[in-house]
Amino acid sequence: MLISMEKILVLDANARGKGIRYATLDVIGIGPRIIVSILKSFGFYVQLEPYEKITHNKSILNEFDVLAISFMVSDFPAVRKIINIWRSMNNGLVVLGGPGTLDTNRLSTLNFDIAFKGEAEITLLKILKEYKSLNEFYLAQIKNPNTINGLALKIGDKLIDGGISPWTPKEVINNIMPDIESIRNYPFYWASRIYVETVRGCSNFYRPQAISEFCRVCNICRSGDLGARIKCPSNIPPGCGYCNVPMIHGFPRSRDPYKIVSEVEALLKLGATRIVLSAPDFLDYGRELLVNGPLTDPCYPPPNIDMIEHLLQMITKIPKIMKGEATVSIENVKACLIDEYVAEILGKYLRDTAIYIGLESCSDKLLELIGRPSKCRDTLRAIELLSKYGLRPYVYLMYGIPLETREDIDITIKMLDDPIFSYVERIVLYKFRPLPYTPLEKILNVNTYTNNGIIKQLYEKVKEFNTQKKRHMLYRKIDVIIASTYNRDPRYLVAYPLKHGPVTLIKTAKRFIGYIATVRITKIISDRMVLGEIIRLGKRVVNHRIYER
Repeated sequence: MLISMEKILVLDANARGKGIRYATLDVIGIGPRIIVSILKSFGFYVQLEPYEKITHNKSILNEFDVLAISFMVSDFPAVRKIINIWRSMNNGLVVLGGPGTLDTNRLSTLNFDIAFKGEAEITLLKILKEYKSLNEFYLAQIKNPNTINGLALKIGDKLIDGGISPWTPKEVINNIMPDIESIRNYPFYWASRIYVETVRGCSNFYRPQAISEFCRVCNICRSGDLGARIKCPSNIPPGCGYCNVPMIHGFPRSRDPYKIVSEVEALLKLGATRIVLSAPDFLDYGRELLVNGPLTDPCYPPPNIDMIEHLLQMITKIPKIMKGEATVSIENVKACLIDEYVAEILGKYLRDTAIYIGLESCSDKLLELIGRPSKCRDTLRAIELLSKYGLRPYVYLMYGIPLETREDIDITIKMLDDPIFSYVERIVLYKFRPLPYTPLEKILNVNTYTNNGIIKQLYEKVKEFNTQKKRHMLYRKIDVIIASTYNRDPRYLVAYPLKHGPVTLIKTAKRFIGYIATVRITKIISDRMVLGEIIRLGKRVVNHRIYER
């Protein structure tokens, strides 16, 4: 192991936009914790902090030699702001990582030194094995610039772009345990959804039919040999048209179940209460073991239900989860992999938890154009099955997709009245935004239907749907974990449902921060927030003085 005295501040700027995080305040992701773990293993002093911690106490920047920032494409304003602050106080390196670095044009406008593009593990490990510090590596590049896969280097005004990194092999993924202790640096970490990686990559290697002007219609991506589907003869990126996961992260590689369980146990020991088993599709877990070659078919073979059940069985037997002092849920699933038996197994271990499923549109024509592997009715059937076995489906819808027509939006609006939507707990509506390395990046100049009237109609329909669903919660009892004071009115505390759900405000004393409680919902404030009253105080997870530090 190399020993370095270089001090590195890893900054989590994900979802900070222009500098303030307005949504998903209760999320702690995976990427920054992986990087911290790698750096610590080489002897670096590393500290992971959320963005706000540094903007509220800029003097911390003076304590470090390197500023490493993880961010998304939407976070360029926030990143630019913190880089400017750093440059005014510190001459150290600026290192960037995360999905934001994939936007090369905007990346070139930032005053950085090193940027990791795509999965960082292989490139970072190679650097750390050859150099004693990141500064030593950068100085070597100044003297003798090289194009390096997975790296963009800014030397003076010149950008040396090595493109995206190679996909990290399964063995490497399994050898890295994301850092555990760093979660303590996030506010109300005990009440946050902490993401634990189960699968890296996605199995949907279909190419969207919307790219017809580029496509040779060879159909390799839908019926060819699994290995042949990786590379498109027309260089069309794989996957759903709006998503770059298959291109950036490759086909599925599942983590060792015992590594996952060890991470979950360690997080729970520190006081975590809400674990999310993260994957582009949880039902891809272990599915690559059922095929010869890479798993590049989104729907066949069916899920590796034995391996899924083995993992869920081990996790749900962890004492804190068995006692109801913590919960586990899964993230995303594809409709084409859900049948009666799969839904039954998920319900057996994850009953009453939220589960996300992508619908995007109810227009089959549009779904086929953008490369979705499931039709609308397939997804509705999956929703019905998941609900039947006690799960709470959350559904994604998207608007503003290239080639979308008024008719497509009309179909979606009308479908929201289908009785099957009574099984949906919440609809998450979001606007299409072009991402680098996605198929639809190639057709952004095609006119799309952007009638504000019909989009507003869809928005209002979804908002009313979600508000109505919240009304069904009135007077219900739910278990929550109390997180913090409410910044808009300190008389209230913010709590999050253990099994996911709306932000819950409670009018009570600050000393109850860090407790699990059962509350009764007394008022619907909005489609995202409810008011509750404590009817039973449970176990204290952390001392509330931690919150006051």
